[in-house]
Amino acid sequence: MEPVAAARQARGSVKTVDTFPRQVVEHDPIWISMPDGARLAARIWLPADAEADPVPAILEPIPYRRRDGTAERDALSHPWMAGQGYAIIRVDLRGSGDSDGVLEDEYLAQEQADGLAVLAWAAAQPWCTGRTGVYGISWGGFAALQIAALRPPGLGAIVAVGATHDRFAEDIHFKGGCLLTENPSWASYMFAYQSRPPDPNVVGDRWRDIWMSRLARQPLTTRWIEGQTRDAYWRHGSICEDWGAVQVPILSVSGWVDGYVNPVFELLENAQAPVKALLGPWGHRYPHLARPHPAVGFLQEVRRWWDRWLKDLPTGVEDDPALRTFIQAPYIPTSSALARAGSWLAVPTWPTVGSLTRVLYLTGAQLSAEPGSTGETLILADPARTAFGAGRWLAFGDGPELAVDQRDDDTGCAVFDTRTLYEPMLLLGRPELRLAVASDRPLAQIIARLCAVAADGAVRRLSWGVLNLTHCNGSERPRLLQPSRLYDVTIRLDGLGDTVAAGERLRLVLSSSYWPMIWPSPTPTRLTIRLDQCRLALPTAPNGAECSFEPPEASPPMAATVLSAGSSTRVAEVTDEGEERVQVSDDRGRVRFEAIREVKHEVSRETWRLRPGDPCSAIYESEWRIAMSWDDGPTVETVTRQTVTADARCFRVKSCLEAQEHGTSVASYEWDDEVNREFI
Repeated sequence: MEPVAAARQARGSVKTVDTFPRQVVEHDPIWISMPDGARLAARIWLPADAEADPVPAILEPIPYRRRDGTAERDALSHPWMAGQGYAIIRVDLRGSGDSDGVLEDEYLAQEQADGLAVLAWAAAQPWCTGRTGVYGISWGGFAALQIAALRPPGLGAIVAVGATHDRFAEDIHFKGGCLLTENPSWASYMFAYQSRPPDPNVVGDRWRDIWMSRLARQPLTTRWIEGQTRDAYWRHGSICEDWGAVQVPILSVSGWVDGYVNPVFELLENAQAPVKALLGPWGHRYPHLARPHPAVGFLQEVRRWWDRWLKDLPTGVEDDPALRTFIQAPYIPTSSALARAGSWLAVPTWPTVGSLTRVLYLTGAQLSAEPGSTGETLILADPARTAFGAGRWLAFGDGPELAVDQRDDDTGCAVFDTRTLYEPMLLLGRPELRLAVASDRPLAQIIARLCAVAADGAVRRLSWGVLNLTHCNGSERPRLLQPSRLYDVTIRLDGLGDTVAAGERLRLVLSSSYWPMIWPSPTPTRLTIRLDQCRLALPTAPNGAECSFEPPEASPPMAATVLSAGSSTRVAEVTDEGEERVQVSDDRGRVRFEAIREVKHEVSRETWRLRPGDPCSAIYESEWRIAMSWDDGPTVETVTRQTVTADARCFRVKSCLEAQEHGTSVASYEWDDEVNREFI
């Protein structure tokens, strides 16, 4: 679900505030010229008296169209913050929305140079004090970290929500050296998103020429799949290449069902700048608009952050706990969730002092406090099949996308259970699994899922991790496996904050495939695991005080009329021919934006297919339809389709785009690319 629909859905749980300490005015479009002459389109909210009483400037730079993409979400947040005495600059990146150019790729040096230029422009305005910050979620959070690493003058702090320090290993692309299917999925989203024209009422007669140039841009899918090792392409924009580069305070935020949990822990443990972190039960959303609830007063927290670092006000944020986190109580695993029970915990320092790591050993079918017999082995030869209960890597929390009961997915895997717990176990951090494993093939992957088994037998996934075994010594220079050779490997599972209740059991599940989360190895593998050399380290939650937040607030919503309601469905089935299929259909509703006199309707369908036992039958397919019309202006529609398949030698990416204006075809493109498999 895109930001507009999510913001609309979240309104009922947020207190609307329409009176602020300073009166707010809005300017759109504002054109900001870059050093090379290109112009970026921006919307700015700031106090009406800012020229008489200047304010710091906050930049949110993203490609998701400020006029009709994030407009509803922006309206709920940016006027609120501007009313506290800030100028909020929401910029369309070069090549997106109404800005000049074509979006060539994500996180390019040109994008970061543009960010520096916007900050310099803002600092020089008569309404700005010269002090600046960068704020954002996802792409905007990445941009905040990347711009901060360049140390622009005047930058005082950043807020990075759902962002990463490592573009290769902790983004939608590759996980543990395995190709996430979120990679082609998000590329398909961007393919569709960038097929839209700019607003003719903003750019004038140039709109069609800009649109045609963007339609001709090859989708990013091929480039993102071909980068199968951690090379210079991925190192650029990954701040973990130099942890000392960012020198301003970082507020790092994510949620337990968001794919970007691990970067919060990595920033806390490695960044050289001051870091404070917030982890809730949420999906990939700002915490005042997020699900599962409880949502929190995130804007108030961000105001405290900016007030301290950009206005030198004594808000005390530097004395906040290193991590404030929501420890989830046991829950019934369903594909969507409005709320999760649990409690907020304040952790003074991270890494924690005095916390206990619980070590368990794999023996027989048990997780035991004692090692098993010397020489004990396990053969893992589960065929490639569909994990129907896996959910999605990038869950927004709005639709049927969360992991469900894992019992069916556990069938045929290696399962290790503890005895029934006699007292609750609170887990916080990243579990670590050490394995001694041999493969009969030169390419193999292993997946570990940590679960809790309720008294009624329901199984909820707490965390998971994967490893492409050819990457066991790093993703820069993977090596083919020597069949039958025993490798000592470590899998760091995703961060978690969960309670395993008395009466429940912990479960570790091992498998050699996890479709449709990751692309399967090209041939079935037989793994031999030396259980006597395996151990699971569980991070238990430290002692800490409970903490709380103000209720969520937002500024008034923008005027938008829902002409037809949206819906989201997920169907998991086995066809009559025995093919396993997962299909997700999203209708984001038909919406009219009154202020800009535009009607928009988006519909998408994604399908993952597999014939059990045949990893080379895996197929990802997508189709997006986007219709847009402006009063007394054009009516346009784009249809984008992609199919990704693979055999033992290569991936094949087929893409097509069709565009119409007033029902007449104006552009049609097809791309058919092959990408060699390299250790995948």
